[in-house]
Amino acid sequence: MVQLIFRRFKSTSIIPPHVSSLKEIGRLQSAHPQAHPELFSAMKNFYKNVPKGPRPQTVATSFKDAYYERYLKKDSFVPVLHFLGVLIPTGYYLAYFKGGHYHPTTEFH
Repeated sequence: MVQLIFRRFKSTSIIPPHVSSLKEIGRLQSAHPQAHPELFSAMKNFYKNVPKGPRPQTVATSFKDAYYERYLKKDSFVPVLHFLGVLIPTGYYLAYFKGGHYHPTTEFH
């Protein structure tokens, strides 16, 4: 699996490396692979190593990855509700218990 990911990101361009330079394009006077066997074998090896088909699906292994797959990737509104569901009780707790007017052993002033 790691080799497949590494192979996917190893190349930064889908243009074969030997064909991307003007000097190499000038060498191609014939359309037949027999004319330049070293060049065409390099191109065959390059395209043989390019991953084919859709990208393999990954399994979420952490809470953050599972949350991203379930809510954020689908453009859901639920993360806004989760944020408010955490923010409102936290704000109430901070204002009520840490706001300076509450003391557990004395009466309210």
